[in-house]
Amino acid sequence: MAGLPAERFYSTDDGPPAQGDILLGAVARIVDIDDWVPPRWQVLDEFHADLAPANETFPALRVAGGRGIVMITTHDCGHDKEFNAVVARVIEEQRVHENDEDAVAAVMAQVETDPRLDRSIQVSPMLDPATVEVAGVQVDQALLMGGRVVGYLPVPPLVVDGQTITPAAVVDLNYRITLDRLAYVQRLSAISEEGRQQLRYALARLDVLRTPTLEADLAAAVGQEVRSAKVDRRNPLVVKLTLADGSTLELLQKPGSPEPGLVSRSRRSVPS
Repeated sequence: MAGLPAERFYSTDDGPPAQGDILLGAVARIVDIDDWVPPRWQVLDEFHADLAPANETFPALRVAGGRGIVMITTHDCGHDKEFNAVVARVIEEQRVHENDEDAVAAVMAQVETDPRLDRSIQVSPMLDPATVEVAGVQVDQALLMGGRVVGYLPVPPLVVDGQTITPAAVVDLNYRITLDRLAYVQRLSAISEEGRQQLRYALARLDVLRTPTLEADLAAAVGQEVRSAKVDRRNPLVVKLTLADGSTLELLQKPGSPEPGLVSRSRRSVPS
């Protein structure tokens, strides 16, 4: 995975909340009483606070947090689950025909006013690449910004009319925060579909694709006839290929964004 230039990474779309959106938000985590923090997170810890326990059985919680620039990591489908469910229920209850675009739009506008739906999103902070270390040694910056270090997504600088909106950074996917969808200050930018694909790949590398055997398996399969291909019943994202020598190869299908035209929130659900 190579880092993308700004013209390919960012998008000028001004739509509903989406995976990869860059926000001026907040971060927080539970820490020990010594307030230890990795160097790369020091700038994020503006505040420390003790949360008093409800009883004497458990000690107080020590919280560190602050404001920062963050990226949404939740997939787009996770932004509208409750919203879509309520829209579908209202359409059925009111017997609205799905082809009646005006009536469906009216239902969506009505449901969108409900502040209780889909409030939680996950985000990760964007950091100065120079602060990323392993055991006190700075990570090779070329590898880091080239997308070669697991757990980090390189982000190119966004400059508009000579003003830097977001500096060159890396998204630290090791730091994940559940954030109220209405609690961030402002959306700074959206990213392209190509940028989202890089984010999804970076998340997959960190969470589920930690073994480097796929490239070797593909190399060994070159030149062999594929005898059969079928989707795994237990996991529809996995395609199983049976090769001429009797061996099998499992491929993970690339997750994509929802198809255009599917029900989703509108731009007005994004704080300006």
